[in-house]
Amino acid sequence: MGQESGKARDNARAPWRAPGTAAYLFVMLDAVLLEWEGVLADTSVARREALLRALADEGVQYEDLEADPALADLVALRATRAFAERIGKGLVLLPGAREFVERVQLASRVCIVTSATRAETEFVLRLAGLDAAMSTVVSRDDMLEGAAAYERAIGQLARVRRIRRDHVIALAATSPALHAARATGVRAIAIGAPAHVALDADGAIATVGGVTIAELARIGGIASMEHRG
Repeated sequence: MGQESGKARDNARAPWRAPGTAAYLFVMLDAVLLEWEGVLADTSVARREALLRALADEGVQYEDLEADPALADLVALRATRAFAERIGKGLVLLPGAREFVERVQLASRVCIVTSATRAETEFVLRLAGLDAAMSTVVSRDDMLEGAAAYERAIGQLARVRRIRRDHVIALAATSPALHAARATGVRAIAIGAPAHVALDADGAIATVGGVTIAELARIGGIASMEHRG
């Protein structure tokens, strides 16, 4: 088992030679930051159902929440519990997501940066069998938004080993997350996003399924920086 893991890690960091040239590339990413919603799993339907259930339980409409912060907090709490109950019955990862994380964590540290709660995130990761692959998690519980959340992730990872920001890639599906990541100096790749959202990123792919660590670096523009003649 150890020998197989070692070979996989060596392959992930093996030199790449451009066809017909003497140029070599050693793929090395310091970290990959993931927003699990829209990147690893699509939970939009489950979240909508949870919110509708919470509103129904309280007998209110969504518009009622704006004028009553206490009611909004109560509905949010109910929705969180309903969501946890819903995903507890099973969660389907996006095609190739599990294999992607398993490949990437052999060659780079992997971190979740999400607007979901820590409990939700850790629960989903356990269900998917990916909890051991994550170096750290930054969630809604950290009370940080936007670039501050990505700064926290980088800071936590840097406690263990130096982080080169231009060798970090963030994967996200929304413009706010992509903007936040790039504001910290890391590379951002849009996942399954429409063209106007993809323009906010350094690169874009339809899905993480089948993507290798070398391809991730190239799409994020890191491969070109490592090129040597």
